Amino acid sequence: MSRHLSIDDLLRIRYPTESVPRRLSPDGRFLALTVAPALASREPGTPGQFDTRNVPATVLGSEITVIDTSDGSQWQPFPDAEVSWGGQWSPDGSMLAAYVVMGGPACLGILHLADRRVRLIRNALVRPYFGFELPVWTPDSRLVVAKLWPADEAFLSDRQDTAAEASSSGIVVFAHDPGVRRDDATPVWMIAAVYGCDFGTVDIRTHEVHRLAENWNIIGGWRMSPDGTSVAVPVIVEEDAARQQFISDLMVVPLNGAEPRAVAQGVVFNYGQSFSWSPDGERIAFTTADQPHAAGQRPPGRLFVADAEGRRQPHFLSSDIGDDLRQAFGHPRWSATGDQVFCLVTDGVWSVRTDGSGARKIDLDEAKSLTSWIQPPDDQVMRIQADGSLPLLLRDTTSQALELVSIDGSDGSSTPPTVLHKRYVARGETLGLAVDWRSQMAYLQLEAAEHPPEVWQLDLTTADVSRQATINPSLQDHSFGSTRLVEFLDADGDQRQASLLLPPDYVVGNRVPMIVIVYGGIVGSQRIHSFGLRPCLCLADACLYASLGYAVLLPDIHLGPRNPRRGIPRSVVPAVDRVVELGFADPERIGVLGHSYGGYSVLSLISQTEMFSAAVSSAGTVNLTSFYGALSDAGDTTWIGWCESGQARLGGSLWENRDAYIENSSLFYLDRVTTPLLMFSGDDDTGAFAQASEAFSALRRLGQRVELRNYKGEDHWPGSWSEPNLRDVLDRTIAWFDEHLKPDTSSAG
Repeated sequence: MSRHLSIDDLLRIRYPTESVPRRLSPDGRFLALTVAPALASREPGTPGQFDTRNVPATVLGSEITVIDTSDGSQWQPFPDAEVSWGGQWSPDGSMLAAYVVMGGPACLGILHLADRRVRLIRNALVRPYFGFELPVWTPDSRLVVAKLWPADEAFLSDRQDTAAEASSSGIVVFAHDPGVRRDDATPVWMIAAVYGCDFGTVDIRTHEVHRLAENWNIIGGWRMSPDGTSVAVPVIVEEDAARQQFISDLMVVPLNGAEPRAVAQGVVFNYGQSFSWSPDGERIAFTTADQPHAAGQRPPGRLFVADAEGRRQPHFLSSDIGDDLRQAFGHPRWSATGDQVFCLVTDGVWSVRTDGSGARKIDLDEAKSLTSWIQPPDDQVMRIQADGSLPLLLRDTTSQALELVSIDGSDGSSTPPTVLHKRYVARGETLGLAVDWRSQMAYLQLEAAEHPPEVWQLDLTTADVSRQATINPSLQDHSFGSTRLVEFLDADGDQRQASLLLPPDYVVGNRVPMIVIVYGGIVGSQRIHSFGLRPCLCLADACLYASLGYAVLLPDIHLGPRNPRRGIPRSVVPAVDRVVELGFADPERIGVLGHSYGGYSVLSLISQTEMFSAAVSSAGTVNLTSFYGALSDAGDTTWIGWCESGQARLGGSLWENRDAYIENSSLFYLDRVTTPLLMFSGDDDTGAFAQASEAFSALRRLGQRVELRNYKGEDHWPGSWSEPNLRDVLDRTIAWFDEHLKPDTSSAG
């Protein structure tokens, strides 16, 4: 008999750690992946983005698991570690390098595969922030290149502009003097606290650490030159706060200790991933990710090729290409002869000749969207199959199904697709992918409505797909409900879709209570084949609410460049109406839930419609005029860029667009709210409690039902909160919806 999901089950589910790539041993036998439980709590009172063990918040609770691809068995290479992540096999296949916490701060750890012996290099303290910042081996398997904890730790808290000082009397002072010229371009936002590091090599045999650069701010990855003598790495030199982007120099760092050199300056990278060496090591291709100043200006993603010696300015290659060539979490790839560079876009693949003589695009069917090419993740050269075709992962934009095809590079024709009603789990082109080109086997991270993310094997020769391993065997006897793809017309008459999850025991024809999960700008229909719809782990896991008898709806919410508050209900209200019309939901028992920008979306909705009988807003913004200047404890004003050019979409400062700030702030319309509202905030989440307080005070003054729960010592993301606090959030959310929507739970397990 199948079981339904409980809170205990939910918190025990293991997911691949966000943005940590999977790596396959050179012989194709062992797949190293990093996983973490749904609940990965920060240490209580931990300040900043690193805990006391130097573990970044991005990988809390993680451990490396190795899957034997020959039989699907699993083992832990660092079984005694408190945390481990970012496994990278040596080129000779004899070792696995990783970041490891074992009785001390995070350092480089080495597994010797032959006897599974673990060595920790304690003097190689590491400081990666993002999961994709893996250690990189030299071709001779002797050195590992990594971000290191700075020898000068004062660098991590040094500020050149806004400063906060606490006197002995407890006074905190923030100061800014525009008349004082800074010696460098250090921004107001405290870059070093997150991205600051030294950069260097670790000798695996002698344990010697050689610092090649000190006090750098690095975001992203670093790539080894083909001859193993140098590494290319982007280094942040400035921040454009208004457009929420970092400006970097692309540096080439010789491993012999020679002076690093800038080969491209003033580049905006997309997470520092989008560059690659030519096969001969003489050039580096890179794509930009800069935000245009105004509509109609140059596209944000442009392709350049730089001279690896820095002797001339980078050559701009995409002047005739209107597509956005930024490569997200991947990178452009070279042809084997070095005369072309390939870039992914959503509707095809560009090949651009490096001599500037032209570019060609392989177009996809207009009903398809390109998810990823199937390439070994670390390769900087494009791998083409023996028949000249290129294997790709596509998404059908109507059914949202995943398709595996091979595209002919000469005429764009494709093989009949292998269709999977699953979702490829990865932020970027190849983070969830590993490929053994010799055996023509690929290993994909896939999820579906009926199972969480698992490892699946794809035979590139036969296109056969099979489950390779599960990381959650305890869920095999659970029932998670069934999904429907719902089509609707939004208020502007445009065709949209929504993902609908029905309870496990749903009986056709019954109208059940429904929870709508919202997040402005999301394409909710793309989550139809996701486990729990996955808009927001833990707090908004659809499987949990479905197990309690609720239908759960995740609609497409289209937003234009301005006025998001007015735009949100133009998608959500018609989506709900359509589900009611189809007979799935009871119109008198509809709730709405959202976290972060989803919390903002909840407040926007209940101030414009009485459709909902209950609402839950977590970390939602209600007043953009006050949020604009919210200060962190360190004096940072990170929300200015968010308001001007980020999700708030207001297109300028508070003084330039005063009316837009008011119009898009639900605070000024709370007198129209009739929906009971429950709010959550973390006390360490900059501005969150203040925003929730404004909403609470206003609704209390207006005589409306409202509850605010603020959690001391917790930050923005509930998935990293302490277990007691997260359980309280889940328990109270369920109780709130049960109270106001009154579901029939007689059939719930």
